[in-house]
Amino acid sequence: MKIKRFFAKDMRAGIRQVRETLGPDAVILSNNQVNGGIEIVAAVDYDESLLTADASVEASVEAGPTLADKPMFQRGKAGPQPAAPAYDPLRFEPEPDLLSLKSEIPAPRFDEKRDEAPAKQPSAKAEPQAAAQKIVWSQDPALVQMQNELKDMRELLEQQLSSLAWGDLKNRDPLRARLIRCLLELGLSPKVCQKLADAATGHNDFENTWRHALALLASSLPVDASDSLDQGGVVALVGATGVGKTTTIAKLAARFALRHGRERVALVTTDSYRIAAHEQLRTYGRILGIPVRIANNREELIESLKLLSDKSLVLIDTAGMSQRDVRLSQQFSLVEGAAPAIKTYLVLSTTTHRAGLTEVVKAFGKVKLDGCILTKIDETTSLGGAISTVAEHKLPVAYVSDGQRVPEDIHIARAPNLIQRAVQVAQQTNQALEQETLNLAFSGMVANAHG
Repeated sequence: MKIKRFFAKDMRAGIRQVRETLGPDAVILSNNQVNGGIEIVAAVDYDESLLTADASVEASVEAGPTLADKPMFQRGKAGPQPAAPAYDPLRFEPEPDLLSLKSEIPAPRFDEKRDEAPAKQPSAKAEPQAAAQKIVWSQDPALVQMQNELKDMRELLEQQLSSLAWGDLKNRDPLRARLIRCLLELGLSPKVCQKLADAATGHNDFENTWRHALALLASSLPVDASDSLDQGGVVALVGATGVGKTTTIAKLAARFALRHGRERVALVTTDSYRIAAHEQLRTYGRILGIPVRIANNREELIESLKLLSDKSLVLIDTAGMSQRDVRLSQQFSLVEGAAPAIKTYLVLSTTTHRAGLTEVVKAFGKVKLDGCILTKIDETTSLGGAISTVAEHKLPVAYVSDGQRVPEDIHIARAPNLIQRAVQVAQQTNQALEQETLNLAFSGMVANAHG
């Protein structure tokens, strides 16, 4: 094994020196910051078994002398004698110390023609030790730095290529490019935009192409316009914190009471986490003249539903929890099976970003969902994220809420109205996409097309 030390101003120049002097098979043993640059120690004709053998001998020396080790110490002197210096395979020592170390610690003999000698089979006990002593060269700072630089170069190239691809599309098919840009400005996901752009073809002008794309979007949007809650039953609303579950329950209860009478509807709350959460629902109950019961656990919920079995509609207000809360499964187990045919609706706030909505749907999708309710449409700056999420996960939209008034500001979901509202919101906010954002979105569309 040939070992050589190099000095350079930075890591890249040092690696170049190693490659030019020792060749591409050289192995970097260590690197240290020194005055004026960096010091690199590299080797060629590297044999890892030598370092493994030295490390195993070092472990035996540190464990203390035994009867078999006595010849290694000087006899006739009182007191223990210092052991041979430990050899760290990750730290290079000058050649004289290395030679003296190998002379003091007997190492296995290696014949010059070791390739011709029969290989010694390692024992099962020695295999884990040898594996533990292996050097993970991928953690070398030089390699890590090179990996980071390659990653940055790749991201830069992808950005440049996506910009070129978008420019090529504008020149080759300006109608399709304009359609994709308008769909992205609605807040739709690149995947949905790609499908709509592929389907809305056969028109020579943008207006007809645009209307065709919106019609396709409305037809692909899953909605439940049957007003299923008007049929009664036991209904639970679940969702993340702050999406408006309690207000939505009050709207649904008031809507049902106006049609069928307040004596046929009741409310139950399982929210024992928020401060004064019970009082908020009790206030709605007093105003509407509707009974409200509190259930802090599964047994109390089952008992409450039995007492309210004479009601046509029972609405359950669950505790709002983050989609990453570890206690979320407890809420699922509390609601599931509490009634024979309980319906569960996920409440989604349209003010949440598309990535957040996707995460919420995946987390709450662990419980069987009969549909969803979109809230805060009057506050959002983009409806495309919610539309893309429910379309990609095929989650039917039952109701939409666009205000705080009870019960005026809740409506049955209708796909054309929802798409028209999304266009209106985009026109009001007038948030044109920046070129860099457009390039990245289009690169995602290209990746989905090839994937």
